[in-house]
Amino acid sequence: MTIAGPLRIAILYVAIALIWITLSDRILFLFQDIFDPEIYSWINSGKGFFFVIITGFLLYKLIIIDERRLIEIDDQQRRSDDELKRLANIVTRVNNMIIITDENNHITWINKAVEDRTGFHLHEIAGKSPSEFFIGPETGMDVLGQIIQRKKALEIFSMDIGCYTKSGDRFWVHGEFTPLFDDDYEHTGYIAVYNDISWRKQKEDEITRQNDKLKEVAWLSSHEIRRPLANIMGLANVMRVASNMDEKVEIMESINLSAKELDKIVHKINSKINEEINSDLITSSR
Repeated sequence: MTIAGPLRIAILYVAIALIWITLSDRILFLFQDIFDPEIYSWINSGKGFFFVIITGFLLYKLIIIDERRLIEIDDQQRRSDDELKRLANIVTRVNNMIIITDENNHITWINKAVEDRTGFHLHEIAGKSPSEFFIGPETGMDVLGQIIQRKKALEIFSMDIGCYTKSGDRFWVHGEFTPLFDDDYEHTGYIAVYNDISWRKQKEDEITRQNDKLKEVAWLSSHEIRRPLANIMGLANVMRVASNMDEKVEIMESINLSAKELDKIVHKINSKINEEINSDLITSSR
């Protein structure tokens, strides 16, 4: 435990005074037979003045040293405060959303980007878990479970999370989570930096939907079209060898039915392709 400057100086002064009083008389007594009585008396009287001069000088030096130390501490504190203010100003202004939680996963601080994007303010959510506010009906519970487990393990990790605003709008973020420790390496919480990836997720959903449409069109092309086309080809071969006109007319009617079925399938495929193209045009115009 560090003793405050003035108290430290006072204790040191008292200690030196007690040592001087105790030892000076004993040491001087040893030389009383050596010195002339007048000189001895003069030394005995002067040792008090000598003590005052020496201790005054020592006190002056101690006070100067202590003042310099206090000035250095104040300068360091001022620089630290200025650095913290500068960093806080930078963090507050960045576009990325930042949430700081304590060791119990309770929110202690959020930056302005979080407030602007979600509609929640610090005084509303301070002291509560992020999952109480930012999750919704479509948030993956498995993702939340992974986050909790990895936080307990004090890991550095990143993850995509589906979140919700105060008004209930869904958005996606890519979160990077870093554990925080104090000077004694004791865990004090987590800092999470979130980047809004809603646009990327929207594109991924569009690509998935387009792939599903393409798979459906491919299936229609490879299976639905193949059946009436095979019928037409088979009936055409039968018609070549048929000698009876009634048989040929009947075959032609069957060919006509298969052709109509094939035409319906082609129209269905064209309809799905046009639907996808129109959907892309509407999305791109937003």
